[in-house]
Amino acid sequence: MKKNRTILILISSVLTTILAIGLFIFFLEVIKNKNEHASAVLTTLEDKMKEKEDAMAFAGKITEIKSLQDYINSHFLDSNKVDTFVDYLEGIGSNLGSLVSVKSIEISSKTENIISVKLLVSGTFQEVMETIAYLENIPYQVNITQVYLNKNSDQTAQGNVKAVEQSKISSASTWQADVSFDILSLN
Repeated sequence: MKKNRTILILISSVLTTILAIGLFIFFLEVIKNKNEHASAVLTTLEDKMKEKEDAMAFAGKITEIKSLQDYINSHFLDSNKVDTFVDYLEGIGSNLGSLVSVKSIEISSKTENIISVKLLVSGTFQEVMETIAYLENIPYQVNITQVYLNKNSDQTAQGNVKAVEQSKISSASTWQADVSFDILSLN
């Protein structure tokens, strides 16, 4: 009987050990599966975060491209806004002290996207030259094709040279410039 009891204890010990090992393997597999699941979730989360960062970078690039496009378009004249451009040109003259009047604006039929503009600039020599220099540097793509400078003197030739010199000293002479230029247009 003692032998049976010893065998029974041995069998129960072996079964308990096998059961403990089985439970240990079961819990080890559960932990392994949870670890794989957590790893997959983390990988998916990292991918989503990367996609979100890429989308934000893409949106930033779109904004940057839009501002660059607006900057480039500001160097071209929109043919639908010629009246605003004429006001701008006349405003240049008043800001610099000269009188700028637009003689003609032609949309060229032989060359695409070119608008030809002819101006008459009046004022003192310095004012006229400053206006021409400013026109060369306006924030548009401009190609000045012709500039004619004329001095308007209202004095007539008189026999008395001294009187003519006195009138030249007392009144500033008026200059005129006929300026023709081509400007690139969007349309």
